[in-house]
Amino acid sequence: MIDWCAQILDEGAMGTVESSMTKVAVSEALFRVADRCVQVMGGTGLTGDTIVEQVFREIRAFRVYDGPTEVHKWSLAKKIKRDALKGHADGQ
Repeated sequence: MIDWCAQILDEGAMGTVESSMTKVAVSEALFRVADRCVQVMGGTGLTGDTIVEQVFREIRAFRVYDGPTEVHKWSLAKKIKRDALKGHADGQ
């Protein structure tokens, strides 16, 4: 998905929808992996004794860089609705 988005941007397109989609999917997937690591390790996963705590903390912050995930979802939903209404108005 990252390669797909990068290709669109490399071709000179704005890629706002594609980058929002990619950010949501990647940030949520990374968070699920980090959260699972904490779950598997239990309390140790939240201490400074392993790198898991640092990864979990950084992944959590990653989900708000360039706008929170929920803002990207909202933006995508707005575009889908706008496109659907346009298609309906065009008789599609």
